[in-house]
Amino acid sequence: MLIKINDQNLILEYATIGGLPDSIEYTGTIPDDFEAKFKPFFYMLQDDEIIKNPNYVEPASTPPVSSPTSMQEAINKLGEVTAKMANDDNQIKSAINKLGIAVTDLQQTKEVK
Repeated sequence: MLIKINDQNLILEYATIGGLPDSIEYTGTIPDDFEAKFKPFFYMLQDDEIIKNPNYVEPASTPPVSSPTSMQEAINKLGEVTAKMANDDNQIKSAINKLGIAVTDLQQTKEVK
């Protein structure tokens, strides 16, 4: 088995098949529940033996707060500008339509006289 450890000998990753960059070959005894319970930092290598890390603390389950990236902000701003342009375009079309109706009314009024 290949294991990748950090400078404190905590096991970060392992592989039983294939390769694992920056890893070491481990040929010692593997705990029975190793694969079922494996999490980064849960096990460590001590005196050439894999043991449970006595100082392991379960990571907080609070998801990280993510804010929009500058690209997302730019896309959002572009959407707002596009919506405003579409609204302005609709207002212009409505004004042209009203002007056309007014011209038609004037022409009809002029023809009646």
